[in-house]
Amino acid sequence: MNGILATDLIEISSDPAVLNDGGFWAVTTTFEGKYTFAKFASVARGVAFPKVEEWLGLTGVWESTLSQSEYENYVEKIRSEIELGNVYQVNACRILKTEIDSKLSLAPLFAKLLTKNPAPNSSFLRLPDFEIASASPELFISRTGFELKTSPIKGTRKLAETGSNFSEKDKSENIMIVDLMRNDFGRICRPGTVKVKELLRAELHPGLEHLVSDVVGEVSSEVSWGQIFENVLPPGSVSGTPKYTAIQLIAQEEPSTRGPYCGALGWIEGTECVLSVAIRIFWKSGSILKFGTGAGITWASDPSSEWEETELKASKLLSIAGGLRSDRWPFGSGLFETIRVENGTPQLLREHLDRARNSALALGFSVPSDREIFEKIGRLDQIELGRLRLTFGETFQVSLDPYVESKNSAKVGIRDCVVDVSAKAHKVFPYSDNLRMLTDARVDGFDEVIIINQEKMVCEGAISNYVFRIDNLWVTPSLDSGVLPGIIRGLVIFNGLAIESEISASELERATHAFALSALRISQPISEIAGRKLQEDEISKQWAVKLREILQANSVG
Repeated sequence: MNGILATDLIEISSDPAVLNDGGFWAVTTTFEGKYTFAKFASVARGVAFPKVEEWLGLTGVWESTLSQSEYENYVEKIRSEIELGNVYQVNACRILKTEIDSKLSLAPLFAKLLTKNPAPNSSFLRLPDFEIASASPELFISRTGFELKTSPIKGTRKLAETGSNFSEKDKSENIMIVDLMRNDFGRICRPGTVKVKELLRAELHPGLEHLVSDVVGEVSSEVSWGQIFENVLPPGSVSGTPKYTAIQLIAQEEPSTRGPYCGALGWIEGTECVLSVAIRIFWKSGSILKFGTGAGITWASDPSSEWEETELKASKLLSIAGGLRSDRWPFGSGLFETIRVENGTPQLLREHLDRARNSALALGFSVPSDREIFEKIGRLDQIELGRLRLTFGETFQVSLDPYVESKNSAKVGIRDCVVDVSAKAHKVFPYSDNLRMLTDARVDGFDEVIIINQEKMVCEGAISNYVFRIDNLWVTPSLDSGVLPGIIRGLVIFNGLAIESEISASELERATHAFALSALRISQPISEIAGRKLQEDEISKQWAVKLREILQANSVG
């Protein structure tokens, strides 16, 4: 932790009295009040974390103890308790977990966190059958002699939002926790020594900006470490106020214990210590790896916004660790390619990789060598018809799922949108806006939408390019209108099956035939546009057959 490396484990205890021997003890406590103290014989200061092997990234799915709807109901429950006057603020958390090789150490993951997410209280603890890799930004307690300091964090926003003021909700929440910590310190510090040294300070952290305050005090000489823990744990910023009532509500509403998450993590040596609030931590026991995320809830909280805050806090670190969301998408941001697999062979793989590498150069992402990509694909199960997804973010990941071909033509709606043309040049995730648009279309009874941009020009769909037959010509919208350079679209243009041109919304009304294009579906005929029926005749059939012939000629795997 911060250049202090302790090795040669001597003893493990749960009794705070052992801390009085003046030795160096690593400390981890659970949110529920279990203590673990580990004494080490050798302590070096000012050293780098030992060199370890590379962290290759996880491949499993992270499962959350609470779904979005369940978490939002939890937030509403807290708001109802606030309305009744039982609590003022509660930190609502959920735990994500995934399976991991029990022999795999978190040391390489911690080394990667130090590089990719250098947090001020990062720490790594390895005990027999248990490991923690922490990227905590929050100081719980530092002690020098009799001087104590705590720096609670309440208030989180994206770096893109810096420059404006934190919300009144963030400020009031921070002040509530400052009052709680003043109260906790008041039980263990000399009268008159507890002070707010700094209130509502903005701090920049990896990918985020936090609102931080400092409370200081002078601990009474007769107060033991056991008494300190009894009076200040769990940390106020991850429990709530009043603390006792908040903890009761947390135990009632959260489906699993938090364990070391939201406890304290760090070291104690005599009257010196640095203990972090154990947030942004990965912890491993056996073959299960867990990660916690949460948000502070007040009366002003919006349930969906609080869910998004838990996603924001988790996204960066889980993208570094690897693994997939429950919807099989990666965390964080990056590039992706969706590839059709037929009889075990990825279709147009070279074209997909060329596009990914061009985008990677423009956006600063990394794409592995062909050999690494082919090896990873080759380890997947063979499948007759499937969807292969390659993602290039903090880690390179692949997934392969069965795909069921639709035999039906599509009904599409029309949606007006403000389109960022430059953003359409690359296939990036998060892809949630596109998927949300697709869901909305299906709720309205459509299979897809045609987006009309702010210049009243046709661009693309939520997940498709388009080709239309207008005035006896096959035409696909221009890239300048805000169109992803799709692989199938490129083949269609290169082989003369359509020309590229701007298409106005009024011209779209003259379309007699149309297809939705994608690498997965190839070409799906469109039967209706906003209720207006199109033709599906021999002209459509011949066009689709010709495209399939071109695809087979180009698909060498």
